[in-house]
Amino acid sequence: MDTGTDTGMDTGTVAELLAGVWSEVLDGVPVGPADNFFDLGGDSLLIIEAVALAREEGLEFTPLELIEYQTVAELAARIAGRGKATGVAAAVAAQGPGEFALTAAQERFCLAQPYPQYVTQSVLWCADGLDPARLGAALAAVLDHHDSFRLRLHHTPDGSRLRYADQVGFELERHDLSAEPADRRAAALLATTTRLQRSVDPVTGPLVRAALFDLGAGGQRLFVSAHHLAVDSASWRILRGDLTRSVRRLELGQPLDLPAATSSYGAWAEQLAQLPSADRTARQDSAALVSRATTATVRTDAEVTGTLLRRARSELGAGLDAVVVAAVAQVVARAGGVERVAVDIERHGRDTGPAEWLDISRTTGWFTRLQTVRLAADGAAPRTLVKSADQELHGAAAGFESAADATVLVNYLGRFTERAEELFGEATEAIGADRHPDNLLSHPVEVHAAVDGAHLVTVFSCAGTAPAASSAQALAAEYATLLTRLAAELRGEAS
Repeated sequence: MDTGTDTGMDTGTVAELLAGVWSEVLDGVPVGPADNFFDLGGDSLLIIEAVALAREEGLEFTPLELIEYQTVAELAARIAGRGKATGVAAAVAAQGPGEFALTAAQERFCLAQPYPQYVTQSVLWCADGLDPARLGAALAAVLDHHDSFRLRLHHTPDGSRLRYADQVGFELERHDLSAEPADRRAAALLATTTRLQRSVDPVTGPLVRAALFDLGAGGQRLFVSAHHLAVDSASWRILRGDLTRSVRRLELGQPLDLPAATSSYGAWAEQLAQLPSADRTARQDSAALVSRATTATVRTDAEVTGTLLRRARSELGAGLDAVVVAAVAQVVARAGGVERVAVDIERHGRDTGPAEWLDISRTTGWFTRLQTVRLAADGAAPRTLVKSADQELHGAAAGFESAADATVLVNYLGRFTERAEELFGEATEAIGADRHPDNLLSHPVEVHAAVDGAHLVTVFSCAGTAPAASSAQALAAEYATLLTRLAAELRGEAS
């Protein structure tokens, strides 16, 4: 694919800028011309950040190009040697349909729920020292820039569809809790965020609600909640960067100037619907209520996390996503007394679009696709299992479909980094739950994992009946042990 831009820079200048971009995205690691983005710990979600940051430096490339040209030198030569536009850029920016069918993942994880209106994603960010009026204006402009927030759910005799409304319908609430004692302040914040989550309406709108809280000496907190139909985990990375950019421009008295929009979510969904897929049927694999599920969290220490990030790639040729999938498969196999496990994987990368001409690197929306991997997990050596998982995930034969017998869902969200120039860091106060307590787990075992700073954080949620004799706590404990053993083996400390 040729995005058709001419940087006007020589290869050396492009390489120097690329190395700086990669270093910033990858937590400040030194980057040289021969370094490989993925060997340094990059993943499909960090590709999005790299593409966005590079565009601010005047460099244009697509996620697919970074996958094909993985070193600084290779990608720099590709960018510097490219010619002028040939019409592809116009196709990339083309608007999608005004109305379109929901994707299989949206049908399954949203409409199949008892309370489909209560399926949200939310963030609580520190916003200390920011002018509330500027912040409100910047947030309104950013949400208006991304058309996924204008989506509305439309029920027809032939099924549910999505279409675009004329307006986002957004307003920023402001709540002054500065005079409240700490306990009442926490209770008020929790109650208000829960109310906002429950007032998101995918049919009539709005799809997004937000509030700014003044906590007095505790600073300011910005809460944003959107229906899952409008966002996924990658969307929040895009939104945070856009919001930082917009607030800073307003502080300098400059007009808002957001980067050009990439292909619309509707265009992606329409192309996806044309692909043959086995996951078109909406179904719910678990009858377990969210409120009755058992949960456990594993916070892998920094040394083990760092070893797995660096050495799994260099020694096994596998990413951390494969490590997580392999470890989960093994503990589930042992708990259930089975040899093979089918695992549904939520894939979030903007690198595997349904059409090459689509550029969704700056598009917000729900881009989840389900992919099933089948692993002979019980008794397999950790190295062998990780390699098998990586081949299933990324090999030439990897396909996107969901198996009827998959009892496990793994959702690996990649690495979350907070760059120094961003204005909005993660806050720690408790907010409302994104899933209604009477909604259902999608699978008897759900596993959500991400690298948060220096730590791999993994959350297990389990129904009480499957796999047999398992609980979230038991699975999590064995999973933690497996990761520690694998890290020691990769360091040469175990046989």
